[in-house]
Amino acid sequence: MRGRFLSISGPQSALEKARPYLVTAMVPLVVLAAGSLVLEYGFRVTESTRRVLYWVELAALAGLMLDSPVRLLLARDRWALLRFRWLEFAVAGAFVAAVGFYHAVGLPAADALTVRTVHVAIVISVIIRLAEVHRFLTAQRIRPALLMIGSFATLVAIGTGLFLLPAATEEGQAETTFMDALFTAASAVCVTGLTVVHTGEHFSPFGQYVALALIQLGGLGLMTFGSVFAIFMWRGLRLREAVVMREVVSHDLVTEIRRVIAFIILSTLCIEAVGAALMLGAWDVTYTGAPAGWGDRIYHSLFHSVAGFCNAGFSLYSDNLLAFAGTWQANVVMPLLIILGGLGFGVLYNVARMAVYGVRRRASVPLVKRRLTLQSKLALVMTAGLLAAGALLAYGFETFQDRPGVWQPTVYAMADGPDAPAGRHVFACEGAGLDGGAGMLSQRRESMARGPEAGGPTGAEHSPLGRTWFERLRSAWFLSTTARTAGFNTFDTTRLSPPTKFLTVVLMFVGASPGSTGGGIKTVTLALIGLGIWSALRGRPHAQAFERTIPWETVTRALALMAVAALWVAMVAMVICAWGLVDGARFTFLDVLFETTSAFGTVGLSTGATPLLNTFGRLLVIVTMFLGRVGPLSLLLAMQGRREAAARYTYPTETVATS
Repeated sequence: MRGRFLSISGPQSALEKARPYLVTAMVPLVVLAAGSLVLEYGFRVTESTRRVLYWVELAALAGLMLDSPVRLLLARDRWALLRFRWLEFAVAGAFVAAVGFYHAVGLPAADALTVRTVHVAIVISVIIRLAEVHRFLTAQRIRPALLMIGSFATLVAIGTGLFLLPAATEEGQAETTFMDALFTAASAVCVTGLTVVHTGEHFSPFGQYVALALIQLGGLGLMTFGSVFAIFMWRGLRLREAVVMREVVSHDLVTEIRRVIAFIILSTLCIEAVGAALMLGAWDVTYTGAPAGWGDRIYHSLFHSVAGFCNAGFSLYSDNLLAFAGTWQANVVMPLLIILGGLGFGVLYNVARMAVYGVRRRASVPLVKRRLTLQSKLALVMTAGLLAAGALLAYGFETFQDRPGVWQPTVYAMADGPDAPAGRHVFACEGAGLDGGAGMLSQRRESMARGPEAGGPTGAEHSPLGRTWFERLRSAWFLSTTARTAGFNTFDTTRLSPPTKFLTVVLMFVGASPGSTGGGIKTVTLALIGLGIWSALRGRPHAQAFERTIPWETVTRALALMAVAALWVAMVAMVICAWGLVDGARFTFLDVLFETTSAFGTVGLSTGATPLLNTFGRLLVIVTMFLGRVGPLSLLLAMQGRREAAARYTYPTETVATS
C-alpha cells in the first residue's frame, strides 16, 4: 500500500505529471518574451508603446523564472534538480540582486539599467530553453544529417525575418524586400558573401549585428553552440548527443567529443580575438567615410575578423578590401584567418594535441595523441599545394598576356530607357565582386562601346592584380587564399583574364578542408580522388598514402561527391544562362559558371552577375549556397529512408568496355 501511494502521490510522480504542463506553458512565454524584444528593437516604436512592451517583457520573464522554483517544489530529489538547473537559479538570483542593487544604491539610471537587465535575462532564459530543445532533438532517432540541415534552415528563416524588420534597414535606404532578406540571410548563414545589397550602406547597425551573428552561427554550426550550452549547463553530453555531434564535427572518437567541442569554441574565440587585435590599425576611416575612432576600429576589426575566420567574405566597405590592398593586415592577417578557418577544426585539434603530447614523449601517452592523422596530413599537404599552385598560376596568367582587351569586364547590362544612346552599356559594377556583387547598386559606371563589333565596354590594359611584379604576386597570393571559400578581395575580380577566372573556378570548387567553416568538395576529397586514380593506373587493389591504406568505399564516396557537385554546378549554370538573368544582361558562360561555383563553394567572389539575377536566378543561387554549406551527400543521406538489410546474394559478374 505504501509503495502504491508513493507511485501515485509522491513528489517525484508529481513532477512527472506536471512536466508536460510546465513545458506547454513555456512555449507561449518564450514566444511572448522573444516577440516583445523583436517589436522593441526591430521596429521604431513610440515611448508609450515601449512602456507597454516593458511590462509584457517583465511578466513573461517572471513566468520563465517561476518554472524552476515550481519544479523544485514538486521534485523528490531537490538537490539533484538544483545541480541540474543551477544556471536558471543563478540567472534568477543575479537578476534579483542586480535590480535590488540599482534601486538600493539610488543610481540615476536605475530604471534604464533595470530595463536592460530584463532584456539580458530574457535572452539568457530563451537560450536555455533552446538548449533544452536541442537536447530533446538530439535524443530522438533523427539522422544527424537531417538535424544539421534543419539547423541551417532554421537560421536562414530567422535571419530573413530579422532582416525584414524596419530597424534592420538604414534610414534613407530603400525598404528591404523579402528576396533581398532571404538572399542575404542565406549568404550569411552559408558563410558565402554574395550580396544583392551593400552590407555597410543598406543595413543599419542592428542589421549588421544580425549579419555578424548569422556568420558566426553559420560558420560553427547551430548544433555546436547547442552542445556548448549542454556541456556548460548539464556538465556533459548524453551518448546519443555525442554520437550526433561526432557526425557534425567529423571526429572519430565519441569519448573526445566533449573536448573537441570545447576546443572549437575556445580556439574560435582566441583566433578571432587575436585577428581583430592585429587589424585595429588598418581602419583609418569607417565604411561611411568618417574618421574612425577606437570604437569604430574595434567594431570593424571584430566584424572582419569573424567574417575572415568563418570564410564568409562579408565586408562593411563598398569596395571590400580594395582600399587596404597594400596593408599587411590585408595580405598577412586576413589570409592567415582564412587558412586557419579553412583547415578544419579536426586538423587544428590534431595539431594542437600533437604539440601538447609530442613534447612529453612518455610511454603512458598513446601514439595516436602524438602523431598527425591521415586526414590531417592530406588536408595540410593539399592546402599548401593548392595555395602555392594557385598563386603561381594566377601570377603567370596575369603577367604573360599580350592580347588587347583581355582584362575588360564581360558582364554588363544594356542601359534602360528610350534616351539611351545606341551602343551604350552599363557596367554590372565598378569592381563587382568587391562586395560579393552588390557594388553595382551604389557604383555604376558607364562607357561607350566602340562600335557594334566591340561587344561590350572597353576595359583597362593592365592586369587588375597590379602593375608591378610585386603587386601582381601579392594579389595572386591573396586570390589563391580567398578563392578557397573566403570571398574577400583586394582587386577587381570582374577584370580577371579568362584563364585566371577558370583557375579561380577550380579553386572555389575544391574549397576548404572537411570539418571547417568553408564549402566546396573539400581538399581531402580531391586528394582521395587523385590517390584512387593513381592506384588504378598502377594496378594496385587499394589507395595508399603516408603508409596507410584507404578503403575503396571512401574513394568511391569521394568520387560520388565530386560527380554530384559538378553535375549540380553545371546544371545550375546552364539554367541561369537560359532563364536566371534580367532582360538586357550581357554575359559569358564563364561568368555565370564563376558565379555558380562561388555560390556552391560558399566563396562570395563575383564577376558582377549576382546583381543581374532575376528572382528565379536568385532562388537557384540560394539553393546552391545551402547545398554547398551542408554538402550534397549530407542532403542525399538526410532524404534517404531506413536502410534496407544487406542482401545475402550477389549477381553474376560481367565486364563492360570503358574505352
